[in-house]
Amino acid sequence: MRVLLRLSGFQARWAAEPFRRHVAYFTASRMISMTGARVATIALVAVVYSRTGGSGGWVGAAVFTQFVCSVLAAPWAGALGDRFDRRLVMLSSDLTAAAVFVVIAFTHTPLLLVLLSGVAAIVESPFGSASSAFLLMLVPEAERTRATATRASGVAVGTIVGGALGGVLVAAVGGTAAFLVNSLSFVISAALVASIRGSYKAATSADPGHAGIWAGTRVIAKSDALRLVLAASGAALVGFGMINVGEFPLFAKLGSGALGFGIATAGYGIGSYIGAHIGRRAEGQHREKQLLFFGWLVAGLAIVACGITPSSASVVALFTIAGVGASAALLAGTLIIQRHTLDPVRSRVFAASSGMNTAAMSLAMFIAGFLIGPLGPVTLCVACGLVTLTALLPSALVPPRGQPPWNPDSEHTDSPETRPRRWLLAT
Repeated sequence: MRVLLRLSGFQARWAAEPFRRHVAYFTASRMISMTGARVATIALVAVVYSRTGGSGGWVGAAVFTQFVCSVLAAPWAGALGDRFDRRLVMLSSDLTAAAVFVVIAFTHTPLLLVLLSGVAAIVESPFGSASSAFLLMLVPEAERTRATATRASGVAVGTIVGGALGGVLVAAVGGTAAFLVNSLSFVISAALVASIRGSYKAATSADPGHAGIWAGTRVIAKSDALRLVLAASGAALVGFGMINVGEFPLFAKLGSGALGFGIATAGYGIGSYIGAHIGRRAEGQHREKQLLFFGWLVAGLAIVACGITPSSASVVALFTIAGVGASAALLAGTLIIQRHTLDPVRSRVFAASSGMNTAAMSLAMFIAGFLIGPLGPVTLCVACGLVTLTALLPSALVPPRGQPPWNPDSEHTDSPETRPRRWLLAT
């Protein structure tokens, strides 16, 4: 009876406040899409590696092509989200990506696989920036933090499930089936987005600074808060990008190889979920800034510690802690970007920030490829953590300046209800 009453109350709240249902559908969409994306990433690496006779160069080319195409497409992808209905942009991106992965599933030539992976990155790009802006159109301002944390939780769960499922699928049924699973995930994601009714076109703006595909970059350049947040995330992601290259060699050196690497990857995903759970309480400018600073502090120290106490068990635990810190910090950065960006240009700002972060990761992986030989994975790990800690300086300078209170009050909102809400995942 108690369960039925709770269910009845839950349904009544969804009926009275449809934005909660919309956020739930949107979160499920991101979770399923991320699951498929992780499966496809594992399949792409495995298939290219197998069909080129174990060539690391071909694998590197596939990953590099995806990164570069994503960065180059970002300005145009963001402009689509600000010019057209964001819901329709997301639907178009999902369905086009589904079609591309059907083609990839039946492609056998390594060169075509690499080229098509770049095409997939391009057609997927509009979804990310449009969805970040779309989320803020779904909920009242008082619910933005929890809604953003809920979406981050869904992405973390998708990362965990996709990472576990990807290896099993590729080993059991091969890369073709794994690519088709990813295609299906895009279709399901599109169906969930389509279930959210309404028009979600960005507000118009007469500001000349909001015109053109580079408006997002200009907005970031003019805002102290946005510049500093991007500097912090960029510095930290250089460190994280470098550790991506050193992770597997580190576990190989420690004797646990692929098993240890797989467990650590899952642990990082679990940590990301916990970080998103923590981030749901970051309501207000002071809390966002605290979360940004302490998130990167925890992440950086955890990565440094991996090199100081190198054992498989300790590294797995520390990777989980690093996932908590990085997830919380990235969520805080997203919240700060939301706060300092107007709706007419929001998709382009998110596209520009995503492109900068992806570029930082790409540069880091390129640099790490040269460093891992002379330094070795353990020393490289310490260096990665120290680079991540450089994010603390710009994080500390993010407005508001001065010493924030240790337990700052949440910002005042016009919402009559102050009782904490339970959301789909970030609860």
